[in-house]
Parts: sequence; structure tokens; C-alpha cells
Amino acid sequence: MKHRKPTPAWQNLGLRVSKKLAVGATALATVFGGLAVASVSAQASTDRNSYADTVGNPTFEAARKEYGLTKEMKNGAILHAWMWSFNTITEHMDEIAEAGYTSIQTEPMSKIKVNDANGKKFTENWYYVYQPTNTSIGNFVVGSEDDLKAMTAAAHAHGIRIIVDVVANHFTADWNAIDSDWQKSEYFHARNSCSGSGGDNIDYSNRWQVTHCHLLGLWDLNTANPEVANRMHDFLKTAVNDGVDGFRFDAGKHVELPNEFDGSQYWTTILQNGSQYQYGEVLQGDSGLDYKAYANLYAKYGEGGGGATASDYGKTIRSALWSKNLNAGNLMSLRNGGVNDDQLVTWVESHDNYANGDKESTYLTNDQIRFGWAVVGARAGGAPLFFNRPKASGGNQPQFAEASQLGDAGDDMWKDTAVAAVNHFRNAMDGEAEYLRNCGSEQNNNSCLMVERYKTDNNAGNDGVSIANMGGDQNLAGTPTKLDDGTYTDQVNGGTITVSNGKITSGTAKGDAVSVYFNTSVKESVSATVSKKFSSNTIKVTLNASNATNLTYSLSNGKNGSFVDGDSLTIGGDMEIGDSVTLTVKGTGAESGEALEFTATYTKVEVQANTIYATKPSGWSKMYAYVYTGDGATAKN
Repeated sequence: MKHRKPTPAWQNLGLRVSKKLAVGATALATVFGGLAVASVSAQASTDRNSYADTVGNPTFEAARKEYGLTKEMKNGAILHAWMWSFNTITEHMDEIAEAGYTSIQTEPMSKIKVNDANGKKFTENWYYVYQPTNTSIGNFVVGSEDDLKAMTAAAHAHGIRIIVDVVANHFTADWNAIDSDWQKSEYFHARNSCSGSGGDNIDYSNRWQVTHCHLLGLWDLNTANPEVANRMHDFLKTAVNDGVDGFRFDAGKHVELPNEFDGSQYWTTILQNGSQYQYGEVLQGDSGLDYKAYANLYAKYGEGGGGATASDYGKTIRSALWSKNLNAGNLMSLRNGGVNDDQLVTWVESHDNYANGDKESTYLTNDQIRFGWAVVGARAGGAPLFFNRPKASGGNQPQFAEASQLGDAGDDMWKDTAVAAVNHFRNAMDGEAEYLRNCGSEQNNNSCLMVERYKTDNNAGNDGVSIANMGGDQNLAGTPTKLDDGTYTDQVNGGTITVSNGKITSGTAKGDAVSVYFNTSVKESVSATVSKKFSSNTIKVTLNASNATNLTYSLSNGKNGSFVDGDSLTIGGDMEIGDSVTLTVKGTGAESGEALEFTATYTKVEVQANTIYATKPSGWSKMYAYVYTGDGATAKN
């Protein structure tokens, strides 16, 4: 849910340019905020099965295993790339895979209401991304449908799956901004059915009002209308055919269950879309809310499961962080609302906790986020979601420092050493049991919590412990443990612990730090820049190898040679528009002796035209945009 009142739209000034676009410095502030990229999607002719296309695909499986990511989305960590564009995600795909994220959650992909006066700043602007105006794919924040396709292809080449946020409950509050083919009264609930100026006065103990009134005045879809359901289904089906693997449904509890009102078949229609994992923003706590029914409904229609948000557990975690009381007994239950733990999406904070006006989690520091992730990310249950904050924002800094804009990557905490170590720990322990205890022989140090993952088989290679220590250095000698006998290495700080006969016999949990003790296997791989299209004359391709020997590359145009990690090739100079070249990289595992191979294809394409929208400030006599054609620049005003 978005706890903001929408504000009126501003008018746009359209400017059409082609070739490679660069914006003059004097116009940068306005034009940068107005890039509009959208496309209307036709229903694809094929029906993609996401599960079969990923974990049922040997190429995908090889990439997933290379990065050590979990097979099932419900068991792996999710990076919430909040307000990143599709292209920004693609550019960071190597790092995301290396940080151990099984899935990436994007922003809503539908065409949205635009407030041109705000450009791409966060303040009083981010929530427009949650105000659709139709069911086409592409908007000025995330990019185009082609960008979506390129991103999903890059993700799958890295063994990663894509979850797209979907606003399926409502459209924008501005009727005039809604596309004409959606401006039908029967597509929306009546405004006068509920009290309040916009039919938005909701009693959350009244399920009819929750599902029929207009959340924050946003036009509430008549989800009992079969045509609305069919149009939304086709929208989601198109996205799956474009490579999307799952969906997160915004304001899920505001859409009625099939047995509640009007004989609605909305969920049963739209959830049958070919994706493998779906979950809803169903915040716990409302009187009369059947949380379990929602979680079971989402899980029913995906081979990889699904469920709902564990909002109560998030509150519990944040309370523990504020008080520095990590008592194991208080944090053990995931507050699952009666469903299975693997039907939950857990978090330290969500974008609403962070970005709303009540600033529920905004003041959490990076250290507190690390400590929380060492607990949430290490647990056996739930798919933990890591929310990426805007750059230089939160904690002791402004909520929105505007050091990054909509479409950009946020701060670097998502790839922090401790955060990534917890992700890799989670992946390595997939399917293992868990035990929570406080540190020390007496287990009474509530500022230090241990999340043990184990399989009792006399093998220290598949056991480990994640420790959040908000106090001083803690001697762990004498602490009971479920871990098998052996020595375990801290992947964050270095150092080891030893275990013998059900007790830790030596080792320390570093004070005011996260420690992640487990033993990693050696990664052997060869790779290169992932398959992509390029419109420049040439493209630089980087070749990489890890713990591999006998490194060679070959191109389908006949070029070949040997390389070392980090070498690069420049290709494309002898290619025409439409030509493709395939690169094959080979090597031998340094320890295993196994053959390693990676392929990628690069296609030269024409430069795509772009449309920008800008408003000239009243105090400026002219505003310039520069079109670069390769032979110079031409100014347009």
C-alpha cells in the first residue's frame, strides 16, 4: 500500500529526437527527468512455462549452479532493486549473481502517471510508479518492453530469476491520465459506494470496504468484472513470455478472495499466467482478513510456490534491532499466520516501511540492517527480501538525499560483504534444519544471536552459523551447538571456530559485527560479457575465469586465441547491421579437472529512436537538446 495522497499531473512538452541523444548542460535538469520509454504489448503467440524454461533448462541450471543459487525461488534471497530501471539491473547482473541473490524484484512495469515537474527525483514522486494508467509494458522509470526482455535474458544467463511488481488492484487517481481504452465506468468500482471525498474512507475491519473502496483515492478496479480480469491476465502472460518468472502483487489484500464478494474470479484468472512464483502484499493484522487463504491461493498457481508477506515478523525484527535485544525465544517464530514458513516473504524493511511518511524503518542504520539480515537472511523459512535504499539516504541521512534518481541503483548495502556472505550461507544451507540460540555457554547474551543451519551427518561441509553480535566480543567456547565436529571459517571477518561433541570449543564472535561461519567450496568458472545487442560500431567484451586453466576463446567468425582473467576483446568492426557473432569461452577446472564452457551472442542493431518530454522553465529563453549523429552535433530548441 502507498500511504500518500496523489497530486495533480503536469502537462508535457513533447520533443522527438533520433540517433544517439545527449542533452545540453543547460537543459539537463529538466530533460533528465522526462525520458519517456513505453511500448504497447501485443499478446505473445507462445505460452512460456517459467519453471520449465529455467530450472528445467540445462543452460540455466549450469549458470545457477555456477553461482551457487537456490533451485527454488521460495528458498532464495530476493534483491528488491527498488526504482532501478531494467537497464540498470542488466548492467549490475554480474554483481547481483556474485552477491548470491536467487531472484530480483523490479518495480511495476505498466505505463504510469507522470509528474514532469518532478522529473526523476524521489521526493513526492516515487509513488507515481504505483499508479498505472493502462496495462501496457514500459514506463519512464523502468524502461521499455525490449529493455525488459534484455534484462530477463541477462538474468537467466546468470541463473537468476525475475519477479515483477504488479499493481493489479487500482489505477491512478487522475481519471484523465488513464488511457482511453480503459476509461469505462464498468471497469472500476463506483466512487459513491464509500464515504470520503474520493470514496477512500476505509474501515479495515470491514472486508467489503477494504476490497471495494478507493485506496487513497486511487481508481479501484472492478475486479469482479471478467473483462478486467482477462485484460490483466493477458498483461501478465505477455510479461512471462518476455521472460518474467514471478510476480509480487501490490495491495493484494484489497482484492477480494474468490469466496468473498460478487463471485469474483479475478485471482483464479490472473494467477494462471505461466510464472513459477507469486506472492501478495498482504499485511497481517486486519480484523476479518483471511491471511492463510491469500497465501495458499498465490502458492497454488506456481510450480515454485508463493505466498504472502511476513509483515509481523518484520516488525519484530525492527523492534529487536532498536532495543538490541536479540532474544532467541522472541525471534524464533516467523509469525506465519498459519501458513508454511516457505510461503512467506520476509524482510528487515520493505519500501513502504522506508519510504512512507511515517518513516517506520527510515532511521535504521546500515549496521542495524546488517544485523537484521544476519537473522532474516540466514533463516530456513521464508524468501528474504533485501530492500535497496536510494544512495546516501536513511539512517542519519535524509530519507531521500536525491544523490540518485529514479531508475538508478541505490546504495551499495545490497552487495555489502556481510550481506553477501549471509546470502551465500543461505544458499549453501538450502534444505538444512535450523536452530536459534543466544551466544555463550549460558546462552543468556541477548545482544548476540546465533542462527545455526545443520545436517547431522558428520560432515562440517554442510553446516554453519550466522551470528549477529550487537555487543562486545563474545567468547563462544562452551556454547552448545547442533553443528557437526570440525572447523568453520568466518567468511566476513576471518578467524575460525572449532566444534567437538556438541559444543564450540574455541572461537570468538566479533563485537558489533556480523560473523558467518561456514566452509565454502572452490568456484571454478569461465565467463564473458553476457549476450547482448549493441548499436555502437564496436563492443568491448570482457573474458573472465576463476580457478580455471587452459583458457581459450573462439568466435564464430573464425577468430580464436588464449586469454587470462580480465582480458577483453573488441568485436563488431567488421559486422553489418543485423549481423551476429557467437563467442565460446573454454577452460578446465583447476581442482576438479572438469571441462568448463560459456557461450554468448552479440548482435549489431540500429540505433533506436527515443522520445523525451520536457518543460521549459519560465525563466529560460531557450532550452537545448543535442542530437549526435557521429559527424557532429546539431542543436534543437
